[in-house]
Amino acid sequence: MRYTKFLCVAVILGLISGVMVSPFDFHSLFGVEVAVKGAMPFLNFPPSTTVWAGQYPETPTAASIDADLTPEQTYASEVLAYLLRITLGMAGDPRYRDQWRRRALDEPLDFKNVVATMSDPNRNSLEFMVLDPSILDLTTVLYHYDKGLSLYEGDYNVTSIYPAAEFIAIRLLLLQKIHRRERVCLSALMTRQHLLLETDVRPTQADLQAMNLTSKEWRFLRETVRSKPHLFQYLKSPFLVKALYEVGAIQLDEFTKKKISQANYRLFPCRHLQGSRSPGAVKICLIPSMTDEFTYRQTGASPLSSGFQSSGFFIQMVRKMARDIEAATKQCVEKKVAPTVTTSSATNNAWSHTVWPNLSSTYLGFYVADQRPYVLYPENADQAVKEICPEADFAVIILGRNVYKTIFIDRKTDVYPAVNRMYVDITDIRHSQTADEVQSIGCFISDRIAERLLEEQVRTPTEKQDLLD
Repeated sequence: MRYTKFLCVAVILGLISGVMVSPFDFHSLFGVEVAVKGAMPFLNFPPSTTVWAGQYPETPTAASIDADLTPEQTYASEVLAYLLRITLGMAGDPRYRDQWRRRALDEPLDFKNVVATMSDPNRNSLEFMVLDPSILDLTTVLYHYDKGLSLYEGDYNVTSIYPAAEFIAIRLLLLQKIHRRERVCLSALMTRQHLLLETDVRPTQADLQAMNLTSKEWRFLRETVRSKPHLFQYLKSPFLVKALYEVGAIQLDEFTKKKISQANYRLFPCRHLQGSRSPGAVKICLIPSMTDEFTYRQTGASPLSSGFQSSGFFIQMVRKMARDIEAATKQCVEKKVAPTVTTSSATNNAWSHTVWPNLSSTYLGFYVADQRPYVLYPENADQAVKEICPEADFAVIILGRNVYKTIFIDRKTDVYPAVNRMYVDITDIRHSQTADEVQSIGCFISDRIAERLLEEQVRTPTEKQDLLD
């Protein structure tokens, strides 16, 4: 390690001295072509206001159940998949997991009772919910993309952790099936969706057996879907199907396998933002996760189109983060050099105005994934980053405001230096409260640049010519 640092310092000093006697030229130097809301749910109702959920048309039409999810709802299904993991006690704040695994486990499957309990201010919704303030900002993101998933749908004066009663009903059914280690056959359910529309037709015993549902469970599910028909389409979402399988709620049949194979981000890769495009550059990718900084602009497009547009604020924060990381990298590189050289004004001038700008423009590149928002957390981040930006040396996952409270992040295993990624709050970037993270990333880049420089120095003439060719 000391030998490597010594060589790096020697290379940097050589760059500075070269600038002081002749124009800077990477080609001649290396002989290569550079090809490059709070602790409570905040129910802010006017004194005499009663808000009821679940007041939907009695009979859904076939079109209402068959209607594809909008692009916003498609993304909401990904957020919902993570929220579902939390509310089943499989993810999120460890303090609440056991409560989520047990809450309402013994409640009867009575949809009208679920709606009344969740909606009537005179009843206690905590019979079905855990008072888990850490999910408040995640639910805010969820409702940004599908307001119909909020208990207080359409009421913009309410900030609440409470999802729609229909989601609570689905959770209750899944919780009880998981507890009994019974898995629903989702493909059988999908082929029998017509039964959801016909009030006078009951599934046969063979139907129930195929779906692995009891008659009571079937009635409960039918009432839930009829209350909010587009929930049935959510059950076809690849990311939600994957979550349902991983929490032990559905069987692994061909339908489930196909959906799980579609639960990836390969269709939405990162793009170059600024800095070097060189294959040998250190590449930093900035990825938005669970944020409401996106809106959908295209109309009539498919749910998998790239019609999302990021907010101006998000782009500003991405560029600020890139600037901060580059400044921290410069400081880290300087620290390797400064103790071994007597600085002079000429040396400092050469470093600041010529050496470092050329060094960073050649060996540091920033990428951004801004086609749409994503859902990244420690359990899926490794694979997701490979799909979004496989060339990245380091990933900075930018979370929506306070969403980090939702995610359990083990500092020993889930972030740098254990892995080459970090999670930052977008508002922390705004208020320059990411100094520690930026410093760590800067020193990571500095070490990688040192490695690149040493590799250049030890290449044989033949290898250098191969790069030119």
